[in-house]
Amino acid sequence: MSFRGKLFSLILLIMAVNVVILLFMGTTLFKGFYQRAKIDDLERSAQRIKEAYIENSEDVYEEITQIEDQNVLVSLFQRDSEGNWEMSYHSRTAKLSEDGIKYDWMPPLPELQRELDRQMEQVQRQLESADDSLQVQQVKTKDLRPELTLTTKLDDRIYLYLQTPQEYIESVAALAVHYTALISISILAIGSVPIYFLLNRVTKPVREVQRVAQQISQLDFSQECQVRGEDEFAKLGRSINDMSHSLEAAVDQLVAANEVLQTDLDRQKQTDRMRQQFVANVSHDFKTPLTLMVSYAEALLEGEPEGQRQEYCGIIINEGNRLSRMVGRLLCLSKLESGIDQVEYSIFCLSEVVDQEIRRQQILLGRRALRVCRELDDELIVQADYQKIELVVQNLVENAVKYTPQGGEIRLRSSAQGNVCRVEVENTGQPIAQEDLGSLFDSFYRADKSRTSCEGYGLGLAVVRAVMEAHGQDFGAENLPDGVRFWFTLELVQLEEGDPALEETAEND
Repeated sequence: MSFRGKLFSLILLIMAVNVVILLFMGTTLFKGFYQRAKIDDLERSAQRIKEAYIENSEDVYEEITQIEDQNVLVSLFQRDSEGNWEMSYHSRTAKLSEDGIKYDWMPPLPELQRELDRQMEQVQRQLESADDSLQVQQVKTKDLRPELTLTTKLDDRIYLYLQTPQEYIESVAALAVHYTALISISILAIGSVPIYFLLNRVTKPVREVQRVAQQISQLDFSQECQVRGEDEFAKLGRSINDMSHSLEAAVDQLVAANEVLQTDLDRQKQTDRMRQQFVANVSHDFKTPLTLMVSYAEALLEGEPEGQRQEYCGIIINEGNRLSRMVGRLLCLSKLESGIDQVEYSIFCLSEVVDQEIRRQQILLGRRALRVCRELDDELIVQADYQKIELVVQNLVENAVKYTPQGGEIRLRSSAQGNVCRVEVENTGQPIAQEDLGSLFDSFYRADKSRTSCEGYGLGLAVVRAVMEAHGQDFGAENLPDGVRFWFTLELVQLEEGDPALEETAEND
């Protein structure tokens, strides 16, 4: 059952219990209430009559008339010197005088006299014990009718006696219970409809809170409680809204933290894979030259002829130099990636670095009949770490020489693009598979998996990546219709004539 239904049932139950209590306990309660009220009226009326009598005021007759109108019989008894009682006034035998103020005392009628005679014995006992106080008693007549009586002494000879039947009190109490029960039942029957609709409006904020709470339980924070007023339901709605906002912020933080954690996990997995691949590649690339060196050293120990001995020593030396270069590049890459080797900026002419590397490769270029197309702007001055950029140019040119077919062409270009200088190293030959372009600069990655030489696309391009990332510059590789292009950018420096840095650069040239 809904909260509204429970509340509606509770209200109807309370109203029904109220009707039942009125029906079963109302008569006793109302009877006691009316009897207490009647006793208070008798005492007040007797007190007023007594005060008016003592003051010898004519108001005594008005007081007697008023109390007689409340279904009370008033009697005045007089006691003679011999102790005999005589009724000097009774409500049923009295008449007003013509002036409407005084009473004419008339003898009681025979029927009334006989009734009074039957009660006289009991009345006399009450009168005998009467004094100046107001004495209220519950008595029964000889025909067992219950009555309330009050006796008091007006003076030494006159006594006041008031009596009212309790049947009147009981009838009034029963009538009050009857009408009260009818009114309660009518209110229960007629009022249930407006109560139901009123409860529907009263419990609407509760249903609204329940609806929003249901949405929040499903992590939907788009709904809010419509808050009006300052009652408890409004405060509950505001608390739900505040809780929704706090939960939404907490969930967003958790989602963001989960995304960061997932990214870290992915990066860690990638790092683990790269580490495993690195160890495998290093082991493989170290194994070949070491195996050759050991094999030829063993052959030398067996006493090979003089001519072969020199050849074997040359092979051992070449393989040793090969291992030395690999170890050097590994150390360089490790220092760059760990941040140990910091960038030391200087200003220099970029074409000088490129021309120096071309001169160093002249022998290899000549042996393979490779053509070099130089399109360098000699006026481009950059700010970078000279030695590290020299290492970048060296690796890119070496790769170009190694992968350019016999009689092919290598093109070297530099151009200004805004505030940066773009350097391009192109070589003719087979393009690189598109899916391999994004991984060329990873350590020990080779587009041609069949190659086993450490001089291929392995450590060299990884060093290029580490150097350019340390400089905060861009780099990349792309295919051309007739070959491959590698490129990187450096920050340009605008120097004016007379600048000491320009003079220092000219001296270096």
